[in-house]
Amino acid sequence: MKTVFGRLIVVLMLLSLVLSACSPASGAPATQAPSGGEGQEPAPSGEKVTITWSTLAGFYTDWAKNVAAKFTEETGIDVQIVEMDLQTMYEKEVLDIVGGTGAYDIITWNVSWKSEWANNEYIYPLSDYIERDNAEFQVEDFSQALLNVSGMWKGEIYGLPYYTFTPGFYYRCDLFEDEGEKAAFKEKYGYDLDIPTTYEQMADIAEFFRRSPGDTLKGETLTQEFYGIGLMAGRFNNIFDEIMTIAWTKGGDVINDDGTPGVDDPAFIEALNLYVNELLPYAPPGSLSAGYDFVIGQLNSGQIAMTGPVYLDQWPNAVKTETNVPGAEACIAGLPGGGKTWAGAFTLGIAKSTKHPEEAWQFLKWITGPEGQRLFAEGGGSTARMSILTDNEFVQANREAVGHFPILVDVLEHSAKCWYTNYIHVPQAAKIYEEAPAWLSAAASGEMSVEDAMASFAQRIEEFCEGPCEIYNEGFPKPADGCDAPFITDKSHQLRKP
Repeated sequence: MKTVFGRLIVVLMLLSLVLSACSPASGAPATQAPSGGEGQEPAPSGEKVTITWSTLAGFYTDWAKNVAAKFTEETGIDVQIVEMDLQTMYEKEVLDIVGGTGAYDIITWNVSWKSEWANNEYIYPLSDYIERDNAEFQVEDFSQALLNVSGMWKGEIYGLPYYTFTPGFYYRCDLFEDEGEKAAFKEKYGYDLDIPTTYEQMADIAEFFRRSPGDTLKGETLTQEFYGIGLMAGRFNNIFDEIMTIAWTKGGDVINDDGTPGVDDPAFIEALNLYVNELLPYAPPGSLSAGYDFVIGQLNSGQIAMTGPVYLDQWPNAVKTETNVPGAEACIAGLPGGGKTWAGAFTLGIAKSTKHPEEAWQFLKWITGPEGQRLFAEGGGSTARMSILTDNEFVQANREAVGHFPILVDVLEHSAKCWYTNYIHVPQAAKIYEEAPAWLSAAASGEMSVEDAMASFAQRIEEFCEGPCEIYNEGFPKPADGCDAPFITDKSHQLRKP
């Protein structure tokens, strides 16, 4: 995690580059014709072009290399992939775009970065390209929730989702459905053990399944500690994703309707207190330094009964629980709460500093298009295209890779109607997202009280926005009627262990 001082240094570097940048990219127009940017034409016929794509290291890149090779085979356009980790990606990409170096043609971003980048014209609008090529591209096939949250800015499409990390949670359904465990839970809490519909119920379940050596679990005596829940409480962006999710169900938001910080309001404070005092005590000790990979590792090594809010793209790893733990079965559910389950995606766009916007679009169109996304899904990737997510024959035949798709579809469709946050509509969202882990982890670890940590976080948000944040939410509907009801997972959509 970067220190506050380190982030200030980065901001100063960026300001310096803005003042000194003199390339055409820094003054590029807000819109463009499909033929390319101002002063930039497609490469002459026969000239070899290489497109550079900055993307996430790991599974994403392993898949990308295979898909990019197929694109090159079909088009003759080479693709160079630059691997980055999420913690450094934001800074590297911004430094390149603002400096106008053109090191990256296609860039990957997190949802929280979109508003700043589109507002500052770091990325090209794509609507003209899409209108020209939509007969083959089919933009309407994307999940509307993902397209809205990841690519739309002031009614214009600036990016296309290619990988969704929309959350739900995983649980050991063999434990939840054990008759002995169910009876004991009912006796203690007065209601049935089942998928929680509130975070208070999730806290009860976490407490119930906390066991010590010598206790029994499913009638068998334990020889090691067993925990009720796995949480991503380390000083990483993951903790913000977890706690925002809980806060939205309480009616809180990071930014209020008047642009003031919401993180020190009662609803957000209530959510963070629940996380710190009612969930975290029943998670493994290493949770204070954990990210999502640690939590999934706890699940598939038989240490926890369920996760907290975590990314559904991790199903290919979570399902390993069934191989690693005798008698275990992993199940998927949507998150508790009143209609505030959120959608998220890694998104691809064209950097304004690119020297080859047309060729960059050809690659972007291909890798987020029907063929590229099908190849992605076949490798276990969480596609953003509904035609693939809802391909029942494909899903049924590939449970270990894409068994989360049916529940993911339910969550995405619900999010499209019911999830709204001011936070993603302010240009300072990226800075807020990068700042959040310092204060949230301070509260989780007890370094600061919840109230003091959120007061400090709120002060930083005011500094970023220089007062109330301006919210650019034109065209984004507020939640529909009925969205205050709990999200209920349809168990008939779960793909159960054969």
